[in-house]
Amino acid sequence: MPVQSTIDRGDGLVVRWSTAADQERIADLFSHVFRRSADDPPNARMIAYVQHQMSGCHPLIGPNDIALVEDAQRGIVVAATSVMRQRWEYAGVPFTLSRAEPVAAHEEYRNRGLVRATFDLMHARSAERGDLAQCITGIPYFYRQFGYEYAVDLGGSRSVALTMIPDAKEGQPEPFTLRDATIDDLPQIRMLYERERSRNVNGLPILVSTPFDHDHWRWTLSGQTVDAGEGWNTRMIVRPDGQPVGYVLTGRVRWSPDQVRVVGMMVEPGIPLTAVMPPVLRALRTIAPTVPNAPPKTGEPRRLVFSLGAAHPVYEALGRDLIMRTEQPYGWYVRVPDVPLFLRHIRAVLERRLAGSFLAGYTGELNIDFYKSGLRLVFDQGRIAFIEPWRPPVYGDEASAGFPPLVFLQLMFGRRSLEELCAWHDDVWADDEPAMVLNTLFPKQPSWVLPLD
Repeated sequence: MPVQSTIDRGDGLVVRWSTAADQERIADLFSHVFRRSADDPPNARMIAYVQHQMSGCHPLIGPNDIALVEDAQRGIVVAATSVMRQRWEYAGVPFTLSRAEPVAAHEEYRNRGLVRATFDLMHARSAERGDLAQCITGIPYFYRQFGYEYAVDLGGSRSVALTMIPDAKEGQPEPFTLRDATIDDLPQIRMLYERERSRNVNGLPILVSTPFDHDHWRWTLSGQTVDAGEGWNTRMIVRPDGQPVGYVLTGRVRWSPDQVRVVGMMVEPGIPLTAVMPPVLRALRTIAPTVPNAPPKTGEPRRLVFSLGAAHPVYEALGRDLIMRTEQPYGWYVRVPDVPLFLRHIRAVLERRLAGSFLAGYTGELNIDFYKSGLRLVFDQGRIAFIEPWRPPVYGDEASAGFPPLVFLQLMFGRRSLEELCAWHDDVWADDEPAMVLNTLFPKQPSWVLPLD
């Protein structure tokens, strides 16, 4: 059970972790805040979402995992942050994170530092259990003030208008159809997902991705509901003889009435996507009107949105003529409180990159100035002997590279190249040889992190 921590702010507000008894009050807060206008009724979907999170059945969060602020006099919860356990992989090296989702503060209590207080509670617990990072898919800018940076791609999509999907030839049976997945499909689903997250993008492997365990896949099939709106429906791509050859993951609800999201799609080796796409598109066109809208929104679906990252084999298989719109990725906010610790965790990856480059056997030192802090790496014949905090001396010029606080995370997670960061930030720089080392250690590389709810 998580360690409880209670902080009396001295203004009638108490910061603490939730208990099962808080469920209704937390649901009241989230359902009140997450409305489109002040005249809308409480958001019923958020009530169901909180019930799922606090049910004790959710694989990522339980009834004691919501950091909250309580107005003790009024007996209401006025700010809250749900904290889900996550596991990502960096070039195959696993690490754990805490994910904040959702986050809310009642409008009467804003601008008093209450969200920050819940994040402080989350950060303390996350450090206590050994997480190397925290993450959130959040509104623009806001979470930067808590030490978060847009460090990993989130989303990115291609849209196809339903009216542009070609009909099947008359009298010709479909070579592939869709059916709902069952628990018996789990072994194949897991293999297909591993194939999807280990794909190459423009010749480069996925750098950061999310491994799923059996329990979470089971949750997506039998635990998640339309009422809560979380996650996706898993459908199997099957031949006429019933043999499954792939899957499609579609959004459980239409958050925008005119679109149905596809968040994952993969087929078995040897199955050409170009043959699969036309019948799958037609099947999705038929399914689209049955995907419920998220109240109070209304409207008919007009397009399929393949939200599969910056690049995906499906985009190639769709072809240029079908794609009506391209959207670039947003970003995961990521916080790494101890960069040297994280780099020590992935030391083997960094040494492998060195060994496979023209810098194999490199000996030298890299001092990076973060302006408020810094980082020192010492190399000895291709091995990284030291990774430690560093601060530039008062006199002298020992720094070999510089990054504003947090910007280095974009390089570390492969989202931006050193050249891009130097072009966009006047205070990002690197001397000649250090730039070679940084480019070798941290090449630009795609990531695909599917949000787990």
